[in-house]
Amino acid sequence: MTTLQLVRDLLPEVVKHADEVERVRGLPEQLLDGLRAAGCLRMLAPVEHGGTGLSVPDTLRVVETLGTADGSVAWMVGQVALSQLIIGCAPAATVAAIFADGPDVYAAGAVAPKGRATEVDGGWRISGQWPFVTGCERAAWVYLNCVLLRGRAVALDGDRPATRIMLLPAADVTVVDTWHTLGLRGTGSHDLAVSGGFCPAERAVELVPGSATAARAAMSIAQSSLIIAAAALGVAEAALRDVVELAAGGKRPALSAKRLAASAAFQERLGEARMVVQAGRALLYDQARDEWGGYAGPDAALRRAQVRAAAAQATALAVRATDAAFELAGGTAVYDSSPLSRRLRDVNTARQHFVASRNSYAAFGAHLVGEGGDGGPL
Repeated sequence: MTTLQLVRDLLPEVVKHADEVERVRGLPEQLLDGLRAAGCLRMLAPVEHGGTGLSVPDTLRVVETLGTADGSVAWMVGQVALSQLIIGCAPAATVAAIFADGPDVYAAGAVAPKGRATEVDGGWRISGQWPFVTGCERAAWVYLNCVLLRGRAVALDGDRPATRIMLLPAADVTVVDTWHTLGLRGTGSHDLAVSGGFCPAERAVELVPGSATAARAAMSIAQSSLIIAAAALGVAEAALRDVVELAAGGKRPALSAKRLAASAAFQERLGEARMVVQAGRALLYDQARDEWGGYAGPDAALRRAQVRAAAAQATALAVRATDAAFELAGGTAVYDSSPLSRRLRDVNTARQHFVASRNSYAAFGAHLVGEGGDGGPL
């Protein structure tokens, strides 16, 4: 069976644990075991080390399908996949060491360069605190982006501060309990802190502009924005399903003699919301035609910007449809017991991610008028 087929079979288990996932802000062991058995922790692990090697569309379908059961679970599985892409950019010996015990490596990390790394004999001395590190409490390995220092000066790659992604065992970092949020509570996206930690040189992923490694990492991260959109669209799909079930169950709006399902206004808005989700999916999978890290050449920065803009738009469409479903459900949806309440919180939290912001449109527009530059290493 394919990973997607196994995930579909696992959905009732994901739904059963949804309240617990949100309450404990993470994955219960039983559910993690189920996701591992379905292949969700090896989708983008290197094929030579046992990874499934899923294509972009197939990976997105797995994440979207999980999102129909629980947005947090979908988000976490997607971020593990991204982490494995990043690890795959490291030197071959480092990759082999990390995957030595098998492909199901639960990793987590942060792309934003919130730390500093000072060059020392044999590697880098790291300090900093990185927010939004999804699933960090479960991680065996973490990746952390750092600005480089040589002596007391910030090192430069061209006219930009030089950065490197450092790979560290989870035992070398401290989880700072910060994840008390509106939505996606189950992702456990706490801060990670490091004070004077050491990263050997061979575990640093170089991001020198123009290098093959930087190009691969940059495109992987850009395409990973589609993972966020896929999770959001899965949540939107579930929200529409919820409101259809509510209407089919005979709900009557307050002070109305007509069933909700018989209301022409309800039918019109429901049909529109369904087309909004369809539009988001069409855009998502249109942008998912190329393999991970497959963009190179003179137009690579433009294509990365286009992927991010498309992901931002698909996420916005998911939010729009979920908002409509919540409103159509009326007062029933405001209770914590309503799954629509969690869907609304989750999808609106997803839209706050930087790749889903309007900055993605601005970056793409800048490229369209020749003002975009090379987009930087990431």
